Amino acid sequence: MSRLKSPFWTRNAIAYARLTSFRQRIWATSLPEMLVLLLAALPRLWRLEYHSIWFDEAVSLDWAGLGPAHIWSGTFQLIRDKHPPAYYLALHYWQTLLGWFGAHQSDAVLRIFGVLIGILMVWGILRLVTKLSGRPNGLLAGALTALAPVLVWYSQELRMFQPAATAIVWAAFFLVAAREHLPPHGASTARSAASTRLLCWFGLVAALTVALYSYLYAAFFLPGLGLAVFLLARRNRSFDRRYILEAIAAFAVVALLFLPLARSAWAVNSASSTPGAPFAEFLPNLWRQLRIFTVWYTGWPDAARSAAILFFALLVLAGLLLPSGNRRDARPFLWLWIGAPLLIGSALLTTNAAIFREDRYFLFLAPFVLWAAAQGIGAIARWRPSAGALSGLAALAILAASLPVLWTPPLFRENWRAAADYISDYQRHSPHAATAALVHPYFLFPALDWYLRQQPATAEIPVYGNFNAPLTTEQAETLIADHLQDLAAANGADTLWLVQSHLAGVDDHRLVQSWLDGRFALVTEQYPAGVELRGYAVRHRYSALPALSDTALYPDAQVFPGVELAACEIVTPVVAARDVLYHPPSGWVHMRLWLRKFEEVSEAPPLFALVQAHDGQIWGRSLQRAGDVLSVYPPTMWQPNEFVRVELDVNLNPLAPPGAYNVKFEAEGQPGVPCGSVQLE
Repeated sequence: MSRLKSPFWTRNAIAYARLTSFRQRIWATSLPEMLVLLLAALPRLWRLEYHSIWFDEAVSLDWAGLGPAHIWSGTFQLIRDKHPPAYYLALHYWQTLLGWFGAHQSDAVLRIFGVLIGILMVWGILRLVTKLSGRPNGLLAGALTALAPVLVWYSQELRMFQPAATAIVWAAFFLVAAREHLPPHGASTARSAASTRLLCWFGLVAALTVALYSYLYAAFFLPGLGLAVFLLARRNRSFDRRYILEAIAAFAVVALLFLPLARSAWAVNSASSTPGAPFAEFLPNLWRQLRIFTVWYTGWPDAARSAAILFFALLVLAGLLLPSGNRRDARPFLWLWIGAPLLIGSALLTTNAAIFREDRYFLFLAPFVLWAAAQGIGAIARWRPSAGALSGLAALAILAASLPVLWTPPLFRENWRAAADYISDYQRHSPHAATAALVHPYFLFPALDWYLRQQPATAEIPVYGNFNAPLTTEQAETLIADHLQDLAAANGADTLWLVQSHLAGVDDHRLVQSWLDGRFALVTEQYPAGVELRGYAVRHRYSALPALSDTALYPDAQVFPGVELAACEIVTPVVAARDVLYHPPSGWVHMRLWLRKFEEVSEAPPLFALVQAHDGQIWGRSLQRAGDVLSVYPPTMWQPNEFVRVELDVNLNPLAPPGAYNVKFEAEGQPGVPCGSVQLE
């Protein structure tokens, strides 16, 4: 019996030995680290162009478009912009480099800058944790950092939060690395060790300076980093004085470099911030920060999301409380580097109630919290390997499952690309009409201008921005009226686009919109995420039919007694029945009609447009809007033989199947006039 089993067990033993040997060979290489960096690159490179450049990013590009001298002088005092100049300078040189290849206006290529910085963060946390907690914990912390949704998101955004967080990670690494090259130093010579240590101190000074000159909240990390010096200096129940003195010198250089900016920050913060209560809602704030650093936005049911956050909370607590069995206990570093910034921020709520307001404000803590989770998984694995493996796989799976929501419409911020695309498409199908745009408030100008100037149809249209300071009702007939009357008289446009966002505190009563509503007929209204787009017919009466687009039809057919449809244009010949950009859930077909009264009209019936399938089934009907041409200038007021421009939006049934549909304009009780067709996607 044993002889029969022997070959089987022998073969399995040989296979197991070979597998073990293969694993050992892989582990002896840098392939695991390369796989972690690949894991970081894939989600960060995914759909870089999906989200529009939003207002904050447009501000970054606006500053980056200036010369270095203007960037420094304009941001160092923190008055014209609340963020320091380092990131804007870096983005300036990145955009200049891309300009050599003609890619300086590509959203995706511009965002590669943040992607590279995000991958650099993963590499930094991997190396830092490996030095302090061992290679397995380092690889796991790197993998968690690679998949954290909030870190992927901000790696794809043209702002300073991810670069500052990356610089902080590398500052911590250089602090630890400098300690590793103090005597005794193994096989290294004293001279090479001293040179390496000098490079580490230079790296620490450079990384901290970049962090502080990119994002002011990076200063919250300094106390914990400074106290870590004494943890690192302790060896064999004594302190290495050389290391402490060198660290003090490096931090002194950073302090001297940061002092001028710190003075500006203190003056600006004291003058503009709203005081709050210290440590207000401290525990709920910790829970919120943990959500931000782990699953962030998921779209999951509340119970599932809370369970995921609780799971990570237990891992972090395990990492902070349970021994990991490594040669150096990393827990004190985690307590310092996570706890000190949170305590400082909570204490400073007494001077500024908005310190924790935005998800991105404490982004630099995310890699350290994820390191604590990896440390907790390592501690669990030390107690029971199978439980550690399962908890590690579960943590990675939860983060990976949280990623897809990042590239969905619910996370659109301000879709300026969609707003500019609509104006451009409209202009492209309106060769007869001059167009202008009014951006309100004025500080939004860079966001719209970024996309308008990239498209031939809108590259030259005039864009105005007359209002910035808070507007009051007393200014309606003075400042507002003067500016808008001059604008309407000077630009000579047939259509004026009012593009609005961030009105709170600037135009709470919508005074600019009200002035335009009272004087011009409404052409259309669109609602890209975070933006409102309203088109006004500055001119809607014409003595002769202008030159129209090549796709225009000329029915010259009676709509109802006394009025004929001279021409019609489908401005959106291809449209999706289900819309996610402008007005979810349904798409709108926009059409322009040219109507002429050829005899007296005593009463006009309701007028509307329809989208019909070939079998006659109706799949869309035009919207009725107060303020459009038909309501402010009804057919009973038209002059004989003048052409009146009327524009309608046909609201589609989102369930309409793809295909070609007929478009018809008709008066109630009349047969209607065909106006061409539209392709539904």
